[in-house]
Amino acid sequence: MTNKDRLIRGCRVCGSPNTVYLCDTYNEHSKTAAISHFRCNECGSVFVGNDIDSEELSVAYSTLDSNKYYREIELENRKKMSTAIGHLKDLISPNDSLIDIGTGNGLFVELLHNAGFENVSAHEIQGSDLSRIKNIARYIYQDFDYCSIPSDSFNGVTLLDVAEHVINPKYLIGMCARILRKGGVIYFHTPVVTHTDRLMHFVQKVPVLSKAGIIWQRGRTSVFHLENYTSKSLILLLEDTGFCDIRIEVKNELSWPVARYVRTFLLEKQGLPGFIAPVFAPFFYPFLATDTFNANKAIVSARKAKEPAWLL
Repeated sequence: MTNKDRLIRGCRVCGSPNTVYLCDTYNEHSKTAAISHFRCNECGSVFVGNDIDSEELSVAYSTLDSNKYYREIELENRKKMSTAIGHLKDLISPNDSLIDIGTGNGLFVELLHNAGFENVSAHEIQGSDLSRIKNIARYIYQDFDYCSIPSDSFNGVTLLDVAEHVINPKYLIGMCARILRKGGVIYFHTPVVTHTDRLMHFVQKVPVLSKAGIIWQRGRTSVFHLENYTSKSLILLLEDTGFCDIRIEVKNELSWPVARYVRTFLLEKQGLPGFIAPVFAPFFYPFLATDTFNANKAIVSARKAKEPAWLL
């Protein structure tokens, strides 16, 4: 079976078969050697078109040093989480029940607790070390399909940089609707397609420049980031799963300094010395770190209006 035989039939968000192939990139983290990237012509999402299952994702994530990763992004994560806490204080009461899905190492739960949120629970996949929050979280749930979380049990659910990692976005958001009480709030951050992305999609088709566009795409969607949404695709996803009062703010939000992105996704991938990254960083700064070119993150909130029909 070839890589092209293992492609999904349509968009991961809206299911439309009206998609356009962008490029292939090399993947060294799992059995799918070539990641095929597509853009949906209906909702605009850019996604990995390979038929990747949860077992393959587990293998891919096992190749990463998660402790090192969390250390490297902690400074920027704390800034993002501080912003999220400010937003949540306007959306729910500190006494309301809240669950953080895809909590990672539990830092967000810890910061929520320190900010006065008294009833915070957490969810992560089985095998994750959540000892950091064992004396803080009200409940800790660990499974691969969210089924251990009881229905109609929470006033709020948060997902910070989670929705881009999942095989089935509709299932994830539907599970959030299931566990929320009516009127409950979903709040999340997730990557979106940017002006720089669209420029690079064009560059990928230009013979002399195509390699630059492909290198860019490798850093945007991968076996670890299966989806880059658009405001349109997020609205479709939320409305289809029973949410209303949808608010979306799109802004630039990076996890690393620009020089780190240049070193990791450009120089090291090409076998070039990483120490020269500061030389190139000023050139890439406008394309990576500004709202004008790279408003790369959607900050989303919505309220549960009803149970999704497909869950009834």
